[in-house]
Amino acid sequence: MTKYFFRFSALFILAACQGNTVPQFRVHPQDSKLIPSSEIFYSSILPTLSGKKVMLVTNPSGIGNNPGKIIREFEKNQVILEHLIGLEHGFLGLEEEFSQTPVTMDTTFDRPLYHIYRIKDSDLRVLLNEVDVVLFDVQDVGMRCYTYVSVLKRLLDGVGKAKTKFIVLDHIHIAMHLPPRGEKMSPKHLNFAGEFPSLLISGMTLGESALFYNKEYLSGSVNLQVVPVSGYQRSQYFEDTGLPWVTPSPNLPMVESARNYMALVMLEGVNVSVGRGTQAPFVYFGAPWMIDPEILAKKLGEISKSYYFTPVFFKPTFGPHKGKITSGLRMNLVRADYDPIELAYELIRLMKETYPKDFKWNKGSTNYWVDQLWGNDHFRTAIGEGKTYSEFHSSFIKSEADEKKRIEPYLLY
Repeated sequence: MTKYFFRFSALFILAACQGNTVPQFRVHPQDSKLIPSSEIFYSSILPTLSGKKVMLVTNPSGIGNNPGKIIREFEKNQVILEHLIGLEHGFLGLEEEFSQTPVTMDTTFDRPLYHIYRIKDSDLRVLLNEVDVVLFDVQDVGMRCYTYVSVLKRLLDGVGKAKTKFIVLDHIHIAMHLPPRGEKMSPKHLNFAGEFPSLLISGMTLGESALFYNKEYLSGSVNLQVVPVSGYQRSQYFEDTGLPWVTPSPNLPMVESARNYMALVMLEGVNVSVGRGTQAPFVYFGAPWMIDPEILAKKLGEISKSYYFTPVFFKPTFGPHKGKITSGLRMNLVRADYDPIELAYELIRLMKETYPKDFKWNKGSTNYWVDQLWGNDHFRTAIGEGKTYSEFHSSFIKSEADEKKRIEPYLLY
């Protein structure tokens, strides 16, 4: 009797424990086995820069998240902060718009902040020749259209054969599981969101991109040092690393936004809001004319089980349909391994099919915006011709395979 009682009690307790198991969405930073590049920089790299003049390129997604530490540690190691470079969203990552002037004064560091997309290449080369080291440390998302990789290219071009050392503190991004995807940028559609010579999804980190560009396009002329994230394996998703997500720009405040961005960024080429200026950018999308959005949601739900869409109302405070009550959809990811290019294609194709009278391609002064994102007009014209995604993908699948082989020697993880 006693023996069976204890057996039953043990089974009951085990079942109760299993019933209360809470799913773990991500690894806690205290349990991470990875060492961020910033930690390696402060402990091992910075002390070697004593007496050097440094150009700092960062924002709160890098060491810029703690300006006080930068000031203390630079002074402690007698490193001179000579210049600051401003990225698209400013040093604090809070600006929605590009700066209207080439240089502003940063009050935190009491240094001029040069906005790289406003200054001339010749002026940039002068600034680069005035320093011993360029320190580049920002988070990206692994896509050509996310402009931080364009900044990286401009700086590498500017350094050229100068003696200036270029240090990149590398980051793991949310597209690490994806090989190169998409097409190259044609010269006709070249723009600031498409300067780097990669496919739309590069298949590389910023550190790997720097190694690739220096070797393939600059003949290895830049004195380049990339500090990798220690302990990372490419099969790990970002949520499995224990690395905290630090907002790299105002509209990617959370990992969910960044993952959705890989597909929803193409919606910037059509007349809808992607939720900029709301509590859920690149999670919400829609337009005042998108009535009965559940019809579109049902069509999208038939494509893949990796995501689903639910109707939502929102009012953008920035960008298209600013200040208007907007109906649309909320993107909900189920699995992180979805195909963002397929979703982008099907989403725009089905949106055009569902709302033929209201749907429009956004056009700038010379080109359609979606062409400037994709790199050429193939994405837009394929949808216009009624091609399936499979038919469209077949036109560039070989170039994706070729690019995968090309970048392989530069991969660090």
